[in-house]
Amino acid sequence: MTRTFGVAGVVLAAMLGAAGGAPARGDVQAAAVKHINRLSVEFVGQFQNSAPGVTPATHTHYGYLSYIRGVPAFSGTPANETTALFTFYADSITLRVISDGPLRIITRTGKLTFYRDPSGDATFAKPETFRNGTRILVGTFRQQVVNNTVTGSFTTFHQVMVTSTRPFATAHGKVQLGRVGQAFRIAFAGQGNMPGPPSGFFGGYGLSG
Repeated sequence: MTRTFGVAGVVLAAMLGAAGGAPARGDVQAAAVKHINRLSVEFVGQFQNSAPGVTPATHTHYGYLSYIRGVPAFSGTPANETTALFTFYADSITLRVISDGPLRIITRTGKLTFYRDPSGDATFAKPETFRNGTRILVGTFRQQVVNNTVTGSFTTFHQVMVTSTRPFATAHGKVQLGRVGQAFRIAFAGQGNMPGPPSGFFGGYGLSG
C-alpha cells in the first residue's frame, strides 16, 4: 500500500510540474499577434525639397496616418497630428526630371518608415517630430511625381517594398502591419508651396494586393 501511494505521488508531482511549465491558454492567446497583410492606409502630410542647386536634390515627406485598416488611427478628437497614433517619415533623392510642356515628371527613390507614437507631440512646425515614435514598418520606394508648373498641383505614385515590420501593442492586443517582401502602392495628390517651408501639402492613400 505504501509503495502504491509513493508511486502515485511521483506521478502526480510529475503531472503538476508539467502543467506548471506549460503556458495557460489565456497566456498563449495574449501573446498572439494579429497580422494585417492586406494593407489599407490613408495619409495627411507635407513635404520639403532641397534648395535649388543642391546635388543630388533631396526630398522628405512626413505626416500622420489618418486611417489604418483594422487599427484605430486616433486617440481622440479633433482628428489631426496631435491625436494621431501613427506617423510617417520618408527620405529620398531625385534621380531625374523630365519636362513635358507645363509638366515636370520627377523620379525619386528612398525609404519610408511608419511609426507608432501615442505621445501626441507631432507638429508640422517641426518635421522631425514625425519620427519620434517606435518604428513598426520600413520600406524602400520608387516615386514618380507629375507636377503642373502652371497651377502648382501634383500627383504622385509610389511602389513600396517592405523591408522590415514589427508587432506593436494596441488596446486589443498586438498587431503587425504587412510582411517582409510585400509590395504596396501609394498615391498622393497635393499643392506646391514653393519656396516654403514647407514645399507643399498632400493627402493620399496606400493599398496592397
